[in-house]
Amino acid sequence: MTATVLAPTATTTEERATGSRTLRIAAGAALVAGPILWAAGMWTSPPAVGTTDVDYITSLGRDGTITQVSALFLHYGNLLIGLGVLAAASLVRGPKGSRLTVLGAILTALGFTNVSGMLLSDWWNLSLAQHVPIDQAARVFAGFKDSSLLPLWNGFEMASLLGTILLLVGLARAGVLAWWNPAIFVAGFAGLIFVPWDLPKLSALAVLVGFSPFAMIGLRLFQRAGVRFGIGRR
Repeated sequence: MTATVLAPTATTTEERATGSRTLRIAAGAALVAGPILWAAGMWTSPPAVGTTDVDYITSLGRDGTITQVSALFLHYGNLLIGLGVLAAASLVRGPKGSRLTVLGAILTALGFTNVSGMLLSDWWNLSLAQHVPIDQAARVFAGFKDSSLLPLWNGFEMASLLGTILLLVGLARAGVLAWWNPAIFVAGFAGLIFVPWDLPKLSALAVLVGFSPFAMIGLRLFQRAGVRFGIGRR
């Protein structure tokens, strides 16, 4: 028996191109919207009067609506970045920077999607603040954090830092992004760490600056998909 190899038809090629374009547009939109939602989540984050578990849970229980709005913004911000970033590797043409980009995209996706799931704890702590004495709520939260296998989940949060640095360096090596993008991300991430905990709006600004490289990747995906915004044109 002789095997017959069918050449791809024009229709098949066109369908593949349409699917690839659609995915790039969706990923680009996710990477532009993700940092905005992240910043909105930090902007609306309930301020605490201290750094203890009691202070934290008390702040979440002060206004249940704001707490949930902030958690939703942060959840979807993380989720959109984690999913959209997987398309970044499609921007690389040739071997230069490709390995760093692929590895960075995978680690970034795992890190950000893990963080999106961790936002569920805001609803737990909100319910604790509303239904049990605050000292008891703090003990329950402390017991949750002491779970022996929890680091296998929340410990992967650092993958979002390492992965994003590798991703941006890979894209810079490939000529997709400018070299200042990794520095901008590191500066913004440092801002999140060192900005005082009682200044959530300043943290939101740090997010907008530090996560702007994700939006740049999103714009590159739009360009590669042939999207034209017509700014300044008639």
